[in-house]
Amino acid sequence: MNAVQTSAHSGFFGKTFGTILTSPPWTAKPFLAAGATTVAGFGAWLNDMMSPALARGGASFLGGFLIGWALRKTLMIALLITAALAALVFVLKSTGWIHLEWNLIQADVTHTLDWARGKAQGLKEAAGGYLSAFGAGAAGALFGFLRK
Repeated sequence: MNAVQTSAHSGFFGKTFGTILTSPPWTAKPFLAAGATTVAGFGAWLNDMMSPALARGGASFLGGFLIGWALRKTLMIALLITAALAALVFVLKSTGWIHLEWNLIQADVTHTLDWARGKAQGLKEAAGGYLSAFGAGAAGALFGFLRK
């Protein structure tokens, strides 16, 4: 059984995608602690012991954690694909199969980055309006992004 598990993660893609697909976010201690806080806050709110602020803060942390974890995994895959495409372009350019106009590429990249910057600003404003505990959500996103 151990030999089968080792051989499944022995290749380059197996090691790369093995680390991406393992360690789900719900096994992290901050995620479990925020889940317990959310449940406790929700229970206290239902029993009229306190306001729902604790439950909202915990839920915002959980949501932020999941967003940060997904962003980290997505960036890892995007980095792998970008490196493969850059290597392919380098090989095709060095063999003379393609000719690239760098001015057009630079203009497209600048346009795309400006668009993404505007969308990120809109997302930040929307998240600030919908997340009642934006600080907890941002902290959760940071913890989720940094989780290994």
